[in-house]
Amino acid sequence: MPIFARTKLVIYEDCLEVPGSPFQGKKFLTLEYSGPNPQAAYYQAKKILSQVTKVPEGEIVERDFSWKKEGEEESFSVSFDVIKDMDRFSFIQLTLSMKGKVKPSKEFGKEGNVTINIEGTLRTEYPQDTLWEKSLIYEFFRAFYHRFIYEDTRKKYKQECVNLMNQIYTNLKEFFNILPRR
Repeated sequence: MPIFARTKLVIYEDCLEVPGSPFQGKKFLTLEYSGPNPQAAYYQAKKILSQVTKVPEGEIVERDFSWKKEGEEESFSVSFDVIKDMDRFSFIQLTLSMKGKVKPSKEFGKEGNVTINIEGTLRTEYPQDTLWEKSLIYEFFRAFYHRFIYEDTRKKYKQECVNLMNQIYTNLKEFFNILPRR
């Protein structure tokens, strides 16, 4: 849960920047789909996010929603944000964004394409509201704690973030039935 402090020290890292990650250098995972009923991803995304992160659907924020109809063709875009609390200082924020186009089809009802981006960040926030939290002694203690004790925990959280992103990506591929044949 984000800390609601007037002032705070925020450490913000992209999850895919985990050393040794196969996604090194990428900011997000991308899934592109063309075929029947791509608009169904809109309805499925919130369910998948909730199932994978174990965050209730009611806590998933839908933002930047747009659905436009131009003649026969419809275009849509939406972003979903989910915050998964890890402990009192850190949380994972996952953002799933999608843009797509749909047109009528005699065979499938609707067909088109959709592009889905999945982005994850790990945020650690240390409040700095009180006189004690602003003191030099506290800052030394916090720096020591962060570097020598808490950094290993943050590495585990970043790996969990990557695992969540992969699981969401795989579930969406399964939904669209585009997993490679074995």
